[in-house]
Amino acid sequence: MRPDIVVAGIGETTPVPADSRSIPEMVLEAVEAALADAGIGHRDLDAVTTASVDMFDGITASNIAVTEVVGAVMKPEARISADGLTAVAHAACQIWSGAYETVLVAAHAKTSIAPHRDLTQWALDPIHVQPLGVDFLTCAGLQARLLADRDPGAERRWAEIAAKRRGGAMSPDRILASPLVASPLRLGMCAVPGDGASAVVLRAKKKGIGGPILAGIGYDLEPHALGDRDLTRWSGLERALDRAGKTAGFEGRRPHFDLAEPSCLFPHEEELFVAAADLDEMTEISPDGGLLAGYIPIVAGLSRMTSATRYFRRNRKAGALALVHGTWGPAAQGQVVAILGGAAS
Repeated sequence: MRPDIVVAGIGETTPVPADSRSIPEMVLEAVEAALADAGIGHRDLDAVTTASVDMFDGITASNIAVTEVVGAVMKPEARISADGLTAVAHAACQIWSGAYETVLVAAHAKTSIAPHRDLTQWALDPIHVQPLGVDFLTCAGLQARLLADRDPGAERRWAEIAAKRRGGAMSPDRILASPLVASPLRLGMCAVPGDGASAVVLRAKKKGIGGPILAGIGYDLEPHALGDRDLTRWSGLERALDRAGKTAGFEGRRPHFDLAEPSCLFPHEEELFVAAADLDEMTEISPDGGLLAGYIPIVAGLSRMTSATRYFRRNRKAGALALVHGTWGPAAQGQVVAILGGAAS
């Protein structure tokens, strides 16, 4: 019997355009907050899993910069070069296997170090695509164009979604009047990258350890080349959710989710997410606004887990389920989801 996993502690820094602190200082704040929230110290950790990307940090083996602050000195550590929620998947497997009981997961990025959009070009094909100046924003625009050409009302609807996620800071009309950045995507439809870190403490459930249960997790990686996949649907998310459902005991059926925390950087992605996850109107989506007002690459999925954890702490509804989501790569090539269930006591 595999042990239940509890999200026992959370901590994060708020996304900011440029954090004056170093990467270790940012990560330390998130880690200390998560450990304090869980009521433990570094000595209580069995292992550590981190998520970061060398290219974004401008250093080789970017996890080495945070070894001390995450408590990984002389302890087992793994680094995942993808969204932070994939690091949760790795840590969960370590606990389910019985190898460890308490694992810290931390993710960070500091986009102010260098032009983030330009750096994303290096994740694309170096022979045929990079010379064209294509980056992740261009890929998102190509995807949105395919959708908009099939749906005349899409752009207005996306402006309304963006306005809602921004908390009314911009009206739909103002968003539609903002500059085109990757047609049909406008500036007001695009999430703003920033600096920050997030940390989560996962523990095997025991008496006295409270928090939501990590019931299931799954991921998928679609073909890298945009022309080799259907950009009008997130089939990778469908497969990832099927795998997460299987590990959570929902094989063959999709459960109702009370909450969904998607890692959507553009409003058309939210529509793709809702369709792929087959969500109904009763599902509450990103009550805190989601990522459009500001996000941290690599950290995004882990930040959605902290938001879902806070939701469970506010709402003690028996049997409630939350769907947490992360992505990485061009046009959301990589997809990872976690299913969180009722608070453990």
